[in-house]
Amino acid sequence: MDSVNAPRPPSGIQSRLEAILRLAARGQSLFRHALRRIQRKPRTVTEGPNLLPTLIQVLAAFSQVDGELIEEEIDSSLGFLRYDYPDAVYSELREHFRNALDQRQDLDAMAQKLAGQLSDERKILLGVQLYDLIARAGLKNDAVVAYYAFMSRLGMATQAIDIVYQLNADDKADTAIFSAGTSPLEMVSFGHPNHADVVLADLQPHERLNAYRFGSLVIIKNLSGRDLIVQGRALESGGFARLYAGQRVLVDDMVLTYADLIFYFNAKKNVTLPEIFVAVSEEDEVTLEKTKTRDTCLQVTFGLRVRVKALKDVDAVLNGSRLHSDREIIATLEDKIIFHDDSELDLGYLRLRARSYGGRFQLSPSKSEYLVSNNPGLLEEDDILLAPGPGGDILLKISCDYDKRTGQLEVLQADRPILVGGIPVRNTSLLADGDMIRVDIGQSLRCNFSERLIEEEKNVIRTLDVRDLVCRFGNGSVAVDGVSFAVERGEMVCVMGASGCGKSTLLRALSGQFSPAQGEVLFNNRSLYKNYEALRKYVTYIPQYDAFDEHLTIEENLDFAAAIRAPHLSRRERMRRIDGKLAELGLNERRGFVVGHTGRKTLSGGERKRLNIGLDMVSSADIFLFDEPTSGLSSKDSEHIMEIIRDMAHNKIVLVTIHQPTSRIFQMFHKAIVLDRGGKLVFFGTPQETLKYFAEAESRQTKAKAIGGCESCGTTRPEFIFDVLETPLRDLGGDIILEENNRGQLVPARRFSPDYWRDKYESHRLLKDVQHPAAPREPSPPVPKPRPGSDRLRPKEQARQFLTLLKRAFLSKLRNRANLLTTILEAPLLAVLTGMVLRYSETDVYDFASAFHVPTYLFLTLVVAMFLGLTNSVDDIIHDRPVLMRERNLHVNLGYYVFAKVLTLAFFALIQCALFTWIGNAFLSLRDGFWIVFVAMFLTAASGAAIGLLISSLVSESKTGILIIPVVLIPQIILSGALIKYEEMNRNLDFIYTIQQWVQRHPDTAMPARSDLHVPLICEVMPTRWSYEALVFAQAKLNPLTRRQETIQAMIYDIVRKKTPTALQEERLEDLKDALALLSGLEASTPKKMNRAFVLIDQVIAGAPFDRSKFKKLGTGFTAEQLYVNQKVTDLISKAEMEQNDYREDRHLNVFFGPVKEYLGLRAGILWFNVGVLIFSSLTLFGTLYLILRGQIRMRLS
Repeated sequence: MDSVNAPRPPSGIQSRLEAILRLAARGQSLFRHALRRIQRKPRTVTEGPNLLPTLIQVLAAFSQVDGELIEEEIDSSLGFLRYDYPDAVYSELREHFRNALDQRQDLDAMAQKLAGQLSDERKILLGVQLYDLIARAGLKNDAVVAYYAFMSRLGMATQAIDIVYQLNADDKADTAIFSAGTSPLEMVSFGHPNHADVVLADLQPHERLNAYRFGSLVIIKNLSGRDLIVQGRALESGGFARLYAGQRVLVDDMVLTYADLIFYFNAKKNVTLPEIFVAVSEEDEVTLEKTKTRDTCLQVTFGLRVRVKALKDVDAVLNGSRLHSDREIIATLEDKIIFHDDSELDLGYLRLRARSYGGRFQLSPSKSEYLVSNNPGLLEEDDILLAPGPGGDILLKISCDYDKRTGQLEVLQADRPILVGGIPVRNTSLLADGDMIRVDIGQSLRCNFSERLIEEEKNVIRTLDVRDLVCRFGNGSVAVDGVSFAVERGEMVCVMGASGCGKSTLLRALSGQFSPAQGEVLFNNRSLYKNYEALRKYVTYIPQYDAFDEHLTIEENLDFAAAIRAPHLSRRERMRRIDGKLAELGLNERRGFVVGHTGRKTLSGGERKRLNIGLDMVSSADIFLFDEPTSGLSSKDSEHIMEIIRDMAHNKIVLVTIHQPTSRIFQMFHKAIVLDRGGKLVFFGTPQETLKYFAEAESRQTKAKAIGGCESCGTTRPEFIFDVLETPLRDLGGDIILEENNRGQLVPARRFSPDYWRDKYESHRLLKDVQHPAAPREPSPPVPKPRPGSDRLRPKEQARQFLTLLKRAFLSKLRNRANLLTTILEAPLLAVLTGMVLRYSETDVYDFASAFHVPTYLFLTLVVAMFLGLTNSVDDIIHDRPVLMRERNLHVNLGYYVFAKVLTLAFFALIQCALFTWIGNAFLSLRDGFWIVFVAMFLTAASGAAIGLLISSLVSESKTGILIIPVVLIPQIILSGALIKYEEMNRNLDFIYTIQQWVQRHPDTAMPARSDLHVPLICEVMPTRWSYEALVFAQAKLNPLTRRQETIQAMIYDIVRKKTPTALQEERLEDLKDALALLSGLEASTPKKMNRAFVLIDQVIAGAPFDRSKFKKLGTGFTAEQLYVNQKVTDLISKAEMEQNDYREDRHLNVFFGPVKEYLGLRAGILWFNVGVLIFSSLTLFGTLYLILRGQIRMRLS
């Protein structure tokens, strides 16, 4: 067992950021509630004012109403709160409950408050929960009196009597005593055949279990003489316990699951009775069918009991009775049909297959209207109950006209689109005979009015056929060699084999990650590879490695996975399902733990595997492919994992690769695929057939007799299969003979090669097919062809998917402690270092005007921005790739993913750039230049992040990405024109100019003029070249002094060029000249007074008259040029302007720092042009990233 370390508490900054995120989520919730009010939708329970705290106080009061507090009462109350209010934070619920226990509660006041705010249904649910509390404490008189008084004040006195009567009745409650209008609990009893609804064979005649249901609340009562195990606790005789989704009741060796209880409640209500038909050939080959055909021999109906009706004479026995024609036998799920050749047909397995086929509902001639729902609480007797799916509750009404063979569908309640013929139904829609009503992904209703049938099609994919599949590795060697097999819905198949025999390759080929070199994979007889885009949503591949975000908690990983796989679910419904899955996975108590990376684990290996499996438990896929889910786990953890997977296989096709399963795990599978070296199929069949086949193959050796464990199959150890396959070849002395493999390594020689075992199995299969021809399989329905655009998410679901991706990316980045420290500390430390080193001027006292390194500082800010952008993003895609590959078949919008990643990186880049600019400008005295430096730095960081993401998408390891950073960063430093000036750079770098010289070299040909400040072509692709040029120019031209000077000069020029200016214009001209002259020699005693002078100048620019007296009180000491104009920066721009003006002929020469740029006939100022280049290049890189990811996720050709 791996050691489990307690997670570190989050840092103060991280806690604040998470608090901000929670506040944003709360704001979103308030907005959603306000929207419901605007749309006049009914108020939900959790929206009621102060309703949840009141319920907590009620539960706390009843937990100690008798003066005592026991653990079972606390457990019951917290379970109620956790399950029924999933939107609330569990830690906060627990804290509120703890505080309520310390306070004195007024039950009368709370009852009056709840009476007007709770619906009758919620009151009854609360009444049952409160009765469960006082029953756990022994039903003391004070508690019972308080219960009756509280329910009376709720207005539910009669219902309270009914609840108490029914939960305490020794036999079935007599519904005749209930008052009119009340809602007694549904009840199902388990026990002896003569005294119970459902038979539990191990219970004595006087022993019984009662299960009660109201809505989603299920309670189990122990009326046996033995202890039950419920929620991991012993339930004594006479005790109650509430059961939640995913939980089980253990009665000795028998198990009753929550799903079983729901099934029996529905069967007793007579809303659904699943059935299956069995055909038996003359060779005793058994075929299971969904509908009755001319070959059908048995009709098996599942309800409270199992009814087996023989439609023909069958040479078989059930419970000692022979199955003659027209005989009907009542049986239980533990019973088996035994045929004359001693083969058996398990009724429990038949129910499993019946569930996988979906319901088949016979319509009554006397009833023309039916309600259809997946919530039995919304239905009456004979209505149609659908199998539960990943979506929320739906309620439909189907009206039938049997004479015209038509009907009408009315949508009463649905949280997702209901489609008829591919067209969404808003309110009502006409139905024709044979129409399909799609209620969810993989769940439809077929209307067969001519035969008065409604058939539920649960899951689309019924068969998986693999035919002659050949896959090759990159070096051309064979990974899978001619594998063929067929799997039907409801079967769980084990793929066994030694390491390197092609198990994982086979699963990856079945998932569509690449197309094979030869062969076909068919879903319902339709090729996966030729129809990949249409079929990929039906299959999901769960890799061996951890494919979740290690920086998120268990609950967050499941929440984000559910939101992506089922975007139509509301948050409340999604959290309810997640709570059930957490309980089913055994991770409820660890839900708030950050997963952690493999080097610093906070979860054990088994918990990580369970989480890895649980991410797809809310998926609507029909085929699940698990790659080595038990590797590295203990036997107990492995069995737990396999039980979880087996629960998923009820109506799915499940393939699981396992290197060497234990006997118990091996028997969990319906079929086994055995692969040998070179990817050769050496057997496919049931576990019993597999063991028997290899035992017979080895029967001539004494080893089989020594290891054997059963007469029919020779052994019960699956390891025996590999002992047989890999029997070594020995010499006369008994020593193992060694031989070279294809890589030149010495390995033990085998007695029989993989080719021998492959050929032997092919002969065995051919002989079996000849002796016992397989019965024709029921044809699978064609996979529905989606209408163009039908698979697209609705705008609301698209928004939910984008917000999910954004929140996941942000939280993952936030929880990465190294990234957080880098964000907070790296930029400030680099700013301090840069500022301290570069704070130098030629005078004794630092003077910004003569500061020597201001251009260097501006350049280093951009280098730091590029460095931060690269380091922040260079491992992001590598970190996300397992999750991206896992979600490749889920129609996740890659554009949303890239955009979410960009926004997340932009947020952290904003913080880093702001910190660096603020500190660095302070050191170098760059006054009023924050936004200039910040914008340039941010645009450069964005380019760096785009390059980093591109690198991350092209490499597979973080170390490789980090090693590439210098390869990207050093050219940015060298070729940006700051460290090495372009006029001093090797001119042959501009190879276009070199080629031009070579082509045009002629004595009579004059070469075109070329400036020393011309930028070589190779340098044009460097983002820092464009941002450095724009930043230096902006610092020279947009500082407070120069900006005002150029503005005034432009205004003076506009007036001067007028031929006949007016008197006002001439007066205005004088004011502007005076202001310009004042600016040129403006002085002030402090920088603050200098800013005051600029305000006065701005007033003159705006049109106010110039008044020199206002500037007399500024004092002396600092000139404006000293504070805002750096000579080194000015020299760079002046030289470029002179160079550009000198070469101006027919067009502007594009020189470095030149104020005007002209490319492809487009002419623009340097700032607009350079910013446009940076933005365009970043967008181009992000677009390239999208195309690369899209290509990686698409199916590859082998």
